[in-house]
Amino acid sequence: MVNKGNKMKTIPTIKNMIRRNIECTPDNIALIEGDRQYNFRELGDRAYRMGNALLALGLKKGDRVAVLSHNSMESAESYFNIPNAGLVLVMLNFRLAPPEILTILSDAKVSAIIVNEAFLDSIEKIIDSLGFVNAYILIGEKACPDGWHRYEDLINQAPPHEPAVDVTEKDLAALMYTSGTTGVPKGCIATHGNFYHVGESMAHELNMDREDTGIVSTPLFHVSGEVILMNGFYSSTPTIIMPKWDVEEFMRLVEKHKITTGVLATPMLLYLVESPQKDLYHLDSLKKVLFAGAPVTSEIFKKALEKFGNIFVHGFGATEALGSICILKTEAVSKALAEGKTEIFNSCGQTYAGMETAVVDDFDTPVSPGNIGEIRVRGLSLTMGYWSKEQETREAFRNGWYYTGDLCKIDEQGFMYIVGRKKDVIITGAENVFPTEVENVLCKHPAIKQAAVIGKEDVKWGEMVIAIVVTRSDQRLTENDIISFCKERIAGYKVPKKVFFVDKLPISASGKLIKSKLIEQFAS
Repeated sequence: MVNKGNKMKTIPTIKNMIRRNIECTPDNIALIEGDRQYNFRELGDRAYRMGNALLALGLKKGDRVAVLSHNSMESAESYFNIPNAGLVLVMLNFRLAPPEILTILSDAKVSAIIVNEAFLDSIEKIIDSLGFVNAYILIGEKACPDGWHRYEDLINQAPPHEPAVDVTEKDLAALMYTSGTTGVPKGCIATHGNFYHVGESMAHELNMDREDTGIVSTPLFHVSGEVILMNGFYSSTPTIIMPKWDVEEFMRLVEKHKITTGVLATPMLLYLVESPQKDLYHLDSLKKVLFAGAPVTSEIFKKALEKFGNIFVHGFGATEALGSICILKTEAVSKALAEGKTEIFNSCGQTYAGMETAVVDDFDTPVSPGNIGEIRVRGLSLTMGYWSKEQETREAFRNGWYYTGDLCKIDEQGFMYIVGRKKDVIITGAENVFPTEVENVLCKHPAIKQAAVIGKEDVKWGEMVIAIVVTRSDQRLTENDIISFCKERIAGYKVPKKVFFVDKLPISASGKLIKSKLIEQFAS
């Protein structure tokens, strides 16, 4: 562990993480994006300056500051610049339409917005509805609209001392908005202590050392991007910022920077495994690559290990826990395979460091191994609830636990196996069908690239099972082919009654399947 024997003596906050890196590892490279790079001294200087600049604009402790940008040096350093001054970061999903952006800005009641010039038009379309915003800041070289401030000018003109704002581990650091796959996005209230724990526990779980280099290849508005950023900051190791996902660019950066770790959304793992260019790059530096988001099928996991070796770490999390719930580490995979336990490919691992999980029934009683229940979690990275949504907070956060809505089985060793979302269970003829089980069977067919399973109302059975599949480009399948394949492998009531073929499935930025869109298209 990087920080063994040199733990911070002060409270766990982002402000103190900045201070520690300036004092202990000032010359270590902190962030790299393209041709730009900053060491920890330079990054700390920029954090202090931007924090002071925001306070000089009239912002005060607790005010929210939104950032609208693709992955960049500026969006990455905003995780430190803004909370360091006692302000609260709101990282916006740059893929949202202007009305959706307005919904989040209004919910958070932000006092300032930092906008990359590529998204200036999006803000200008809704600016008449942003009367609560006091300051606008532009990243880039475009001419500043009247009344706006330029990002780099603010940094260059502000004093370099630490902002004179007291911050504790319980103070708010960010509102992390959910992806909205299950409804309107909700702002999870994340504290300084939450973020500190994410960095510390990730560095522990990945056994980070001075030779490690990470890459942020998933969006920084999502926890999958944030966890690698915090991991690098806590462990004082370099982090490469990837502006957008491209599998060949990912491989080029891995070779150039000898990257050892990072996070891939599940679809990205599939792109990497199936890339025809992967043999053209030296990728042997990769040692501990997390994948998360949508559940991965055992077939994809097996292919990944066959092609790259045992370097993949399966993570299961939620925005409400800043991504930290369960982790399946490479050591556990090695041990299970040595014992012939191939079912490990279907597991999302054991409880994350600093967290506690339980699998419970509808009466909050822990279920016995092998039975199905809902995962609940509590611990150091659990957020405080949803911003301005008291009812939703009461429903999901109860007695110190967050109830995820995910159903799973747990074995004697504490390994968890996700079977689906509680609300996605299909009840057909009084039998429960878990979509994940059927999806795993479908993906064993060599001609199927991706699959999703949903329920549709049916007069006879209550609900019928429907499959939506993406076939490989050189393969042709019929509905009967797929139904016959399933009948040989699962019970008749689980077999899809109808099959639809699509070019691609709707996937969120975090790699999760947006089943609501499939239900609207095929089952409404």
